[in-house]
Parts: sequence; C-alpha cells; structure tokens
Amino acid sequence: MKIRIGTRKSRLAMVQTEIVKKAVEEKFGAGVEIEIVPITTQGDRNLNRSLTSFGGKGVFTKELEEQLLEGTIDIAVHSAKDMPMEFPEGLCIGAVLEREDPRDVLVTGNGVRAANLAPGSVIGTSSLRRELQIKAINPQVQIRLLRGNVETRLEKLKSGEYDGILLAAAGLKRLDITRQEGLFFEYLDTDSFVPAAGQGILAVETRTGELEEIMKAIHCETAAQILEAERTFLTALGGGCNAPCGAHCETTEKGLKMNVMYAADGKHPVFKAMEIAEGGPSGRRLSRELAEKLAEQVSVGKVVLAGAGPGDKGLMSQKAWEAVRNADVILYDSLISPSILNEARLDAELIYVGKRMGSHSMKQEEISRLLVEQARQGKYVLRLKGGDPYIFGRGGEEAMELAERSIPFEIVPGVSSCYGAPAYSGIPVTDRRMASSFHVITGHEGSHKETGSLDYSVLAKEEGTLVFLMGVHSLEKIASGLIAGGKDPATPAAVVENGTTGAQRTATGRLDQIGEIAEAAHIGTPAVIVIGQVAELREKLSWFENGPLFGKRVLFTGTRQMVKQLEEVFLPLKAEPVCLSLIETEGLVTEKTSACLSRLEDYTWIVFTSSNGVLEFFRQLRQLELDHRKLGQVKFAVIGKGTEKTLRDFGFIADFVPSVYSSQALAKEWVPTLTVRDRVLFVRAKESSRDLPRALNQAGIAWDGAAVYQTVTDQRREDELRRLGKDMDYIVLSSGSGARAFASMWKPEGFHGKIVSIGPVTTKEAEKAGIRVDITAAVFTAEGIAEAVLADVRKEKEG
Repeated sequence: MKIRIGTRKSRLAMVQTEIVKKAVEEKFGAGVEIEIVPITTQGDRNLNRSLTSFGGKGVFTKELEEQLLEGTIDIAVHSAKDMPMEFPEGLCIGAVLEREDPRDVLVTGNGVRAANLAPGSVIGTSSLRRELQIKAINPQVQIRLLRGNVETRLEKLKSGEYDGILLAAAGLKRLDITRQEGLFFEYLDTDSFVPAAGQGILAVETRTGELEEIMKAIHCETAAQILEAERTFLTALGGGCNAPCGAHCETTEKGLKMNVMYAADGKHPVFKAMEIAEGGPSGRRLSRELAEKLAEQVSVGKVVLAGAGPGDKGLMSQKAWEAVRNADVILYDSLISPSILNEARLDAELIYVGKRMGSHSMKQEEISRLLVEQARQGKYVLRLKGGDPYIFGRGGEEAMELAERSIPFEIVPGVSSCYGAPAYSGIPVTDRRMASSFHVITGHEGSHKETGSLDYSVLAKEEGTLVFLMGVHSLEKIASGLIAGGKDPATPAAVVENGTTGAQRTATGRLDQIGEIAEAAHIGTPAVIVIGQVAELREKLSWFENGPLFGKRVLFTGTRQMVKQLEEVFLPLKAEPVCLSLIETEGLVTEKTSACLSRLEDYTWIVFTSSNGVLEFFRQLRQLELDHRKLGQVKFAVIGKGTEKTLRDFGFIADFVPSVYSSQALAKEWVPTLTVRDRVLFVRAKESSRDLPRALNQAGIAWDGAAVYQTVTDQRREDELRRLGKDMDYIVLSSGSGARAFASMWKPEGFHGKIVSIGPVTTKEAEKAGIRVDITAAVFTAEGIAEAVLADVRKEKEG
C-alpha cells in the first residue's frame, strides 16, 4: 500500500511528518510505501504579517485540505494548534499522536528570566495569547511582530533584533534545539503561561472512512481526549489560532485537570483551573464537560456598580469615568447627569432603568436579572447610579445578586446627595459650632416592611443634622413626627431640589412651616431635606445659584467635538449643559484620499471647514507615517474660530479665515485671491456643501477633494432625547446634519422651550426637515450661540 503524506515545507513540518511516517512504518513495516509531498501554504507565503490579518488558522491547512479532497495526497500532518475548528465535508482527524512538551519557552541571548527583563526589552511573537501572558509576567516589555520558521526566528534573536522570543517547546525539541551556544531557554509553567490548545500534539487529517486500520494503529487516545477538551474550550469561546485564549489539559489519577486563559476584551487575561473526576461521563464526554464548565467561567464579564454623584458630572470620580468610557453595556438611572453618557463608547449599549416616585421604567428584580444576563455574555457591564450606589441606591441588593451568581463585580463610590446637594445650596451638614454629626435617613421606606422603622422620638433627640433622602412627599409627616418627638418647631430646615444641577432650587423655613413653604414653591423630586441649625447658614454661604443663565437647561445635539466647545462656553454662565450628541463623525479612508495626502507638496492651499476635518486629516497623516514637513510651503484656509484653534493645536496658523463663518463666505472672500498657479486640497466631510467646489470651478482653480470623514446619526439617543427634551429651556442645533438627525427623532409634545440654530444654513436645513427654529445666532460659533441665548434671557426678563 502506498500512502502519500502532505506537509508544509518548513524543516519543523518535515520533521513532524517523519515522526508520523516512522510511527506507521513501526506498525506496518515493509507493507506500506510512504511518499512525502511538500506543499506551500498561504501562511508560509505571508511571513511579514500577523496571522489574524489574513485568515487565522486556516492559512496553514487550506492547501493541504484541498489536495486531500482532490486525492493527490492521502493524509496531512498538522500541529494540532494550527488546525481550524471545523473541517471541510469529507475530512476528519484520523489519528492523534502522543503529546510532546506543551510548554512555551522564552529564548534569550543573556539568560535573564522573563520577570527580570529590563523595561523596554523587545520580545518577539505573533500571538496575542503569548503577548498578554508575557506582559502579565513583566508589564514593561515591548512586543514586536515575529513570524517565520523556528531557525529564522532564532537568527533574528541572535542578530539583536529582539531581546527575547517566545517559541513552543515541542518544536524546539523536535528540531533538537534545546541547547545552543549563546542561547538560554526558560520553560514557562503551564499554570501561569497557558499554551495554545493542542500545542505539542500532532494530528493526522484524512478522508472520512479511509485508512482506518492505519489511523487506529498510530492513534493515542489519551492525547485525543486531552485535545478534545482543549478544542471544545476554544469552540465554546469562538477562539482561533491567535485569539487571546489558551488551554492545557492533562490526565490525573482522578480524571482530568485543565488550566485555561481567556481575555474577553483582548487586553486583560483571566486564568481559571478545574479538575473533574471520573464517575459520571467518561472519555471524550468528560473532556467536553470540563471544557464547557471552564468556558462558562472565563467568559463571564465584569459588573461595575458606580456612583455618578448627585447631578453635576464634574463630581464623578475618575474611576467611574474610566468605566463609562470602557463599558460594553451601561444601565443608568434618571438621577445621573445625562451628559455623562456622551463619553460612552459609540458601540456601547445604553439601557435606561430609571426609577422615580410613581414611575419605574424597570423593576429592581428585572435590573438585577439584566446585570447577570449581560455579564454572562462576557460583557463589561456598568450599573451607573445617582449619588453613591451603597447609600439608599439598592446597590447592596444588586451586589448580593451578583455574588450569589458568582459574577465578578466592583464598587465605585460616588459623591452622595446627602451632603453634595446641601453643599451646593450653601449648607454644610456639619459645623462644630452647631452640629458635630449628621444622620442620613430614608424618607421612603421599602414596601416590604410591615411597619415603619423610623422612631421620630429618637431622631428628634439627636444632636446633629438630620438629612432625609427621598422624603419630599412625606415632608409633612417627617416634620410633624419630629415635632411630636420633641424637636423644636423653630428648628431651621431646608429642602434642596435637583441639587448640584442648573435646575437646583432651595426652600428654607422653620420646621413647623417647611412643608407649606416647599409646597408653595412647588418643590418636587428629587430633593434632599436638611433639618438642623446648619440650614440657617445658607443665607451667608449660598454660592451656586447665581449667574446669567442659572436655572436654564440647554441641550446640545452636535458631534462630541462641537458639544465640548459649547459646554466650555456655557458652563461659566451657570447654565446646565445637557450633552446629547445625536450625530458623530467616522473617519473615511479611501485610495483617493490617501493618494492626495501622499503628495501634499503639490498643493499651495489646504482648506478645512470644521475641526473634525482637521483632526481626521492629521490622524490619517500619522497612520500613513507622512512627515509634517511636507506642509512647509502650504497655506491654510479655515472656516470658524473652532477650526482655527484646532489647526493651531497641531502647530499651524491659518492664513485665511472668512469674516463670516460659512462656505459661501469663504468662496466669496477667498477664492478671488487665488491664481491659476494655485492648487487646492479641500479636506471635507463626505456630505459637504457644494458652494466652495462651485466657486473654484468657476474661477478655473485646480482642486482635489479629500473626504476624510462622514457624519452618522446615533439612533441610540432617540429615547433619551424624547425623555429629556421636553424639560429643556433651549435645544441647540449646530449643523445641517445635526438638524436632520434631530428632526428624525424629535417629538415636540410637551416641549415649551426654544430651538436655537448656529446659523442660517442650519436654520434652513432644520426648517426643510419640519423643525421651527426660534433663534438663529448672528455669529456662527459656540460663543455666538451663547450670546443669542443670553440676549433671549435678557429679553424675557425685561419683557
């Protein structure tokens, strides 16, 4: 019988094929004639790119499998770690050989161990699994792509290109490279440096139902059981050759033990180990059960329960901001600053679970269930709450639910409204002259309690300040209960509504009158009640409730870049900015644009119409590794102060800015200054105005357009816009695309505020989309919008 064995052409692949050839010959001797057929694979041809960039595992097996199916070879020899998870119809693993050493090895030229490598040491690998684990051992090393056969990789190490390289021990041993002058080998323990699934195992692929006797003769069932466990783990995670996961299974006296590693976010590896005993399922079933249990454990995500503070987003901690910017899913309530979500990832899922008196969008049980459900999908889940999650925020209940389900969680405390709101109202909750303690009490006890647990006679005798949360609807009951318990009716009291926000209002008075005073002032929820001598300090310490736009809530709908500009202008005026970007920009990379950027020296002028264009232009220059010195002879024309400032941030001064910030003005004022010798690069959005191109064509000026970004609508914000919009005093539209996005989501019912436009072009687009604009700014900038709003507020006060 003749058997043709297909293999890759590398020396290691040929050695591995010889191992299979020898195993067959030992069993069948002269009765079998074996021919080795070397085959070049796609993975062998592309040695300068990472595997994931052009196909992953299949790049080492596709050509071999094609020849198996065509019948030009009979079996193919693979490193089991390189095999894809699924086989073409008609092919299967016929045999698995006994495992060689599964460990990874750090090879260096100086013998320094991984943990002791100097900061900045360059380590070569093309595997994300190896990269994450070597950085877990030594975070200060630098990773550089390394491809090629084993010998080539070692030569690159010897030449000084790398300080160390990571290789598989099995390959080194099969090539008999375990000792070599000038090289040092550190074998990394499989518990802390988990190998790739199947590493060290040779698998023989064949046509289904053929050569069964030969396959059975060379097959190692123990290795097959181990491989089954490791590949099942990968299958459960959807892993591939360079996916950030590893698995190492071994037999024990009791059954099987497996160590695994997985980084769901591609950055932070999670390590788990488990042992499973014989007794229930056996053999391959035992392998699958072990793998599936481990996959479930490592694929569980993390939940962060974070406090967003009492309303002013500036009071939120850096750690909470980090969670907002990285979370896959954010479950948020009605008491957070709406602007916080403008920092969330564009692909993050935003789920509103707000609860206010008489209006619950989702029951607590549903919220807890959703946290568990999302985490079990391997997601980074943020539960964002107003104030502090552990102060009357039911955070303890949610944490307990997670703990009982073995879901990892983290608590990020927040500034509580119990002291934050009074502070913004001018009331310190402690003062050594008046109160050396303060007591925080819920004014809304849970419905699960059969009787109220508040003993007003005890509270009335407390020396310090009494702070009630969620008690505005029980204010009369609280006041009368304290007075009945012995509290002086003349005790100063205050009720702070919407503390720390632009909608903050405060009512003060005697304890026996505070209920009537708050009702007359129409104080509503959310509100904090402060009872004690410190409340009288408000008269002298009030600091927040002033400013020309205090009490005005202004909603910004533009891109994040534009919204930040507006926020910087409106905050000093004491308005409450509500940042709700309905549109966002996405970079566009095209062959035409890249060609234009590669010959910048051909242009005499570059035009930017927005800050977004400037940012994306320079981002693409960095990506293309283009030298800024190419811009040495180029002049810049820009529209608007914001664009001018952004350009200046990159070290370039605008040569022309039109007196009116519009494309029409630029066309009218700038184009006539050009000559036929000029050549213009117009850096723009995909959907930009035609005014400037038309003017350039009419003047006979050569120009190229580089569409470096496009504007997209963020449909996630539709529900938020409708929920928050009706309570706004002003809604700002800062571009035509923003106006169109707003029109597609807006429901004007219940809205009594005013729509403000940045300029006539935006107003025209808004009206075309069916939106009535109340105010159009005379100056088309963030400052111009602020001045238009200020003028409207002054007009209201005067009239």
